[in-house]
Amino acid sequence: MAIKSKKEAAALNIVDQALDVILTITIGNAQIGGSVVYFKDAAGNIIGKGDISKLSIGSGNQLKGHVLSIDTNILDSNPSSLGVVANYYFTNCTPPSTMFHDSLDNPGDIFNYHIEFSFL
Repeated sequence: MAIKSKKEAAALNIVDQALDVILTITIGNAQIGGSVVYFKDAAGNIIGKGDISKLSIGSGNQLKGHVLSIDTNILDSNPSSLGVVANYYFTNCTPPSTMFHDSLDNPGDIFNYHIEFSFL
């Protein structure tokens, strides 16, 4: 079993400063996985882990100027595909959805995405 890693960055514009931003992460291609969510400047304080669904990460006012770090690990469990897909959906942001996809070399390998979302 090998681990393949990739780092990405994306900027998100907050639509309404008074409303909360909600995060949902979906792992695609019939693979399995989980994530760890934390603010880059918060000394590693984890705000969510595992299956991330409708996680409130704060109001637009609180998030502006901060960077949200997410580590997503995807285990290849689909015997018909080595493709990995992770979709990060944020309410109250544009773009609302950011998708990353790649592929693994061997069945049973793990893909690690490290993504940093900057809130503008």
